[in-house]
Amino acid sequence: MNYLQRKHFRKHAISLAAGLILSAAPSYAADTAAVIQVEGSAPTLLDSVTITPAEQTFKPVDAADLLKSTPGANVNKNGPVTGIVQYRGMYGSRVNVQVDGLNIAPAGPNWMDPPLSHVAPLQLESIKVIRGISPVSAGAESIGGSVQAKTASLPYADNGTITPHGTMSGGYDSNNKAFNSAAQLGISGTTDRLQINGSFDKGQDMQAGNGKDIVPTRYKRRNMGVEYGHRFSEGEASLGYSNERVDNSGSPALPMDIIYVKGNAYNAAYHSDMDAAGVRWLADVHYLDTDHKMDNYSLRQVPLMLGMMSMPMYRFATTNARDFAYKLHTSLPVGNGRVTVGTDGWMARHNADVFDPKNAAFSLQNYNDVKRNRYSLFSEWNAALTDTLGLRVGARYSRTQMNSGTVGATGFAGMLGALINRLSSDFNASQRSQNDNLVDLSLQLTQRINDNLSFSIGAARKQRAPSYQERYLWSPLESTAGLADMRTYVGNIALNPETSYNVDAGFDWHSDRIYFTPRVFFKRVDNYIQGTALTSGTAYNFRVAQGNMLRGGGFCTANPLDPFCVPLQFSNVDAEFYGADAGFGINVTEHIAIDGSISYVRGKRRDISDNLYRMAPLNSTVSLSYYGDADWSVTAEGVFYGKQDKVSSTNSEQASAGYSLFNLSARYAISAGSEVSVGINNVLDRFYQDHLGGYNRVSADASGQTSAVPVGSRMPGEGRSFFVQARANF
Repeated sequence: MNYLQRKHFRKHAISLAAGLILSAAPSYAADTAAVIQVEGSAPTLLDSVTITPAEQTFKPVDAADLLKSTPGANVNKNGPVTGIVQYRGMYGSRVNVQVDGLNIAPAGPNWMDPPLSHVAPLQLESIKVIRGISPVSAGAESIGGSVQAKTASLPYADNGTITPHGTMSGGYDSNNKAFNSAAQLGISGTTDRLQINGSFDKGQDMQAGNGKDIVPTRYKRRNMGVEYGHRFSEGEASLGYSNERVDNSGSPALPMDIIYVKGNAYNAAYHSDMDAAGVRWLADVHYLDTDHKMDNYSLRQVPLMLGMMSMPMYRFATTNARDFAYKLHTSLPVGNGRVTVGTDGWMARHNADVFDPKNAAFSLQNYNDVKRNRYSLFSEWNAALTDTLGLRVGARYSRTQMNSGTVGATGFAGMLGALINRLSSDFNASQRSQNDNLVDLSLQLTQRINDNLSFSIGAARKQRAPSYQERYLWSPLESTAGLADMRTYVGNIALNPETSYNVDAGFDWHSDRIYFTPRVFFKRVDNYIQGTALTSGTAYNFRVAQGNMLRGGGFCTANPLDPFCVPLQFSNVDAEFYGADAGFGINVTEHIAIDGSISYVRGKRRDISDNLYRMAPLNSTVSLSYYGDADWSVTAEGVFYGKQDKVSSTNSEQASAGYSLFNLSARYAISAGSEVSVGINNVLDRFYQDHLGGYNRVSADASGQTSAVPVGSRMPGEGRSFFVQARANF
């Protein structure tokens, strides 16, 4: 059966697969949900959506972009390789993003290297989005949901001989003259395998729909690694090492660009099969050490201090993150189901210092020896209460321990110097050691009505402790985990953990030709962490004095309430989220299929009349595919975004217009493991601005080329681009 015949088989087997799954004794663990693969996204009948990059006609350079057609999911973008996962309105550290089962600590305090940026799409086996309420077994601090990425590994040989294996892939995009390539090469026997991995991506400045360059949006990234695996009679152990480097990559929505991100990662794992007593074990561990440098002059025109005879303000920053994470889980049969118990931990260290290359006396310790440790225990039971009713219930306890070293700054003159010294002294004298105790509870019931219809309802209490940026940002700066709202922020050591009370309900309906998987949800969040205006005190006075220097003419003294002059302090407020999302599809004929998703979320404050920042508008993706009798297919895709005028006045957020895009693609399967695809993204060359894009900070690049985007305007999306991509397995 060739590649496209298998795709036909999967499409026409929807009803049969669903019947088999739903008639069996239910077990609704996140790692056992059945997946029906279709072109574009891959909806499931139960709790998750799994995307397989190898089966996507177009593979973007940023792995986070693969999520855009998934119900409820989206991406905040500040640059070409800086995608921050958003799910149902929550993003950043509120979403539990894991790579190979463990969390990753970004080295950049502005999340220039969010978790999924550490893995190229061509190196991924899958990305799974857990729909609705995340089970406690999926990880701690999952108040905004869970996303699980898995890197690809070459298989073992089953014929008793040493066998070579390999995958090679690559592609080219015309818009920014970008190319990407990846390879996995190795040998394996019945019990051992050894592979080497490598990828390289490079692109020039992107063009918007008006054909003008958006600067700087160039990027360069490479990754190399090695992995060894050994298969036992009842499980597998593996060891791996990888080295990553990103160079000279633009992030025009942030105050600086990436000069480099470089790091080493070490990992080990043991995953057992089920033994005779029905017991399984899972253990994962990794250590990452990542260095990062950024500046505001290598790729962009240096900003000017208008208050000092238009003097340039050169800045660069060096940061480091060290990250150790572990997981130990076991599951065993109990009653009519299985109990999973486990422990996991995540220990991260952060440093960030800011300098002036033209003034050796200037320095600022943005974050100094910040520690954030999290230790967690959980238990979860998945059971069949009756032949048609399934239950998943779990509890998790986590403890976070946070601390920061003392901080300081030099090279500030006059009033600025006095104020920055007072800010650092107050911070150093504060109770920097903070501990939080978190309790997560979740419950989900799934009722099978018949072979074509099942209902599910879930409820949960979820908690998240403050991030290190929210707690330890001691001077007014924009190092805020990628908020990119052009506002300066101040941390708050006394923050309380966020507590969310969630309800999620929906149904999964399918026939032999149609599927429809809608969900509705509601979240009530107490102590939601949000910036609020700070209009007095030392931090405010410092920002006014700094603003006068930057804008000139006593700007902030004359305009004390201008957003540029008013820092926001991370504070506990009350919020709520509600909305709905769905996946849908129909096999129109034997050769024609329609697949799609639709998502809506509303986020607003409960304590005042305001909306929450950076909420995705109503959006939908719909694809129409034709599958030929031979090994080929063609797909037309429409991407639709509504306007977003429910914006945050607290964050001075701008409304955005709706837009629609049209994409075309075709693929030809050369063999079961090899294919080539071609296409055009944004066929009509539409100029559009994604509401989840940040605001442009760059007037021109370092060579003086003017940006097509005015400073302060929302970043536009990519214009028309022709692409070709190919993959071969052996």
